[in-house]
Amino acid sequence: GIYVRDIKTGRVRSVSAESYLLKPYEELWSKELTQVVEELLAKESSVKGRAQRDQTRVVVYKAPHNTCVQIYDYKEKKARIVWGPDLVMLGPDEQFTVLSLSGDKPKRPHVIKSLALQLGPDFMTDIVIVETADHARLSLKLSYNWLFEVDSNSKDVDKIFSVPDFVGDACKAIASRVRGAVAGHSFDE
Repeated sequence: GIYVRDIKTGRVRSVSAESYLLKPYEELWSKELTQVVEELLAKESSVKGRAQRDQTRVVVYKAPHNTCVQIYDYKEKKARIVWGPDLVMLGPDEQFTVLSLSGDKPKRPHVIKSLALQLGPDFMTDIVIVETADHARLSLKLSYNWLFEVDSNSKDVDKIFSVPDFVGDACKAIASRVRGAVAGHSFDE
């Protein structure tokens, strides 16, 4: 598909799944994406051996199995969610929601950038420094299993994107509880 701009009205639309000859009052329109999105799309397409993205072509992204992708339409001021496996085709006024998640051990914010939210089941591992009641310091390696149980037909489905970094928040919350439990005991217990 391609993006076409009507020079008279300024209206931009996407044309796909058909052969199209530009009218005299139309031109190809270049869709600008943020640098992060360009890098994520390039990383995805480099696996398939494609060159740099043609900005006049419709932006496509294959949402992997058991994922979801949020696309925000700035003209309509509405978000839509695409469930993988599916092909996402961006309209002229749409942008991807980029996820910035915590990663590494111990967890650090903004390590993982992604266009698709994995729904699980999966696990995450964190290293937590705790201190006992008699001031002994311990390093604990904790692993958690997680899974999003989401009904794609629910009206509250957009809530899975309401927490910007679920990995970091979950690890901090559990680490806090572990620190609190360990602080009440001595090292010998």
